Amino acid sequence: MKENKKTKTNKVSMDDLAIMIGRGFEDVNNRFGELDSRLSRKIDSLDNKIDAVEEKLLRRIDGLSNRIDDLSLNRATREELKILSIRVEKVEKKVFSTEGGASLGGKVKF
Repeated sequence: MKENKKTKTNKVSMDDLAIMIGRGFEDVNNRFGELDSRLSRKIDSLDNKIDAVEEKLLRRIDGLSNRIDDLSLNRATREELKILSIRVEKVEKKVFSTEGGASLGGKVKF
């Protein structure tokens, strides 16, 4: 009879132990679930921030590219500057020369 009582006590204890282990696993599973959802939210937040930074950088790069294109299209070349320099020199010679200069009352010819 003693054996029967001892076995019954051990059986109840084993059942209790199994229930405690099951609850422990369930608790760990819930904690991992919470951790997973928190990490997912953080990752989504970081993805959004990275996307926003990437968008800003792309807009700035496009803006700089447009400015560079505009500068290159609207600047005079060395050849054009050389031609203009020669023309200005000719005009200055005619305007400021003593022969027929505008400052001396003569006509300026181009």
